Amino acid sequence: MKKFEFIFNVTDDLLDGYHHVNNARYLDLYENARWDILEKSGLGRNMVSKNKIGPVIIEVTVRFSRELLPGEEIKIITTSRRKNELVFYFDQQMINSKGEVASKAVFTTALFDLEKRKMVKADDIWLKAMGF
Repeated sequence: MKKFEFIFNVTDDLLDGYHHVNNARYLDLYENARWDILEKSGLGRNMVSKNKIGPVIIEVTVRFSRELLPGEEIKIITTSRRKNELVFYFDQQMINSKGEVASKAVFTTALFDLEKRKMVKADDIWLKAMGF
């Protein structure tokens, strides 16, 4: 199983009134990590726009375990697994600067044809990009 890593620093624009990362921002951060994987594989936003096929989220489950605090360096680790020929999962976790798991998420995902408006099977290029 291939592991992808995405590192970022907690900046003030991510914080809420409690002075930790707002819960809604976690989804943005997890998404940034997934797009980073695709961009590095050559299947980023430009290719999605050109080919009219890209990933969509069907379901998400997020668990929060620890705060993410200002200035911390955070690592997002992403792995993927298949459910069937159309649906796959991205398992992601955020690790804080102390090495503790701050959050875990499971994103149920499929490839979506933007012209036909339906889910499609991933070809070998997409499967390789997602770590299969």
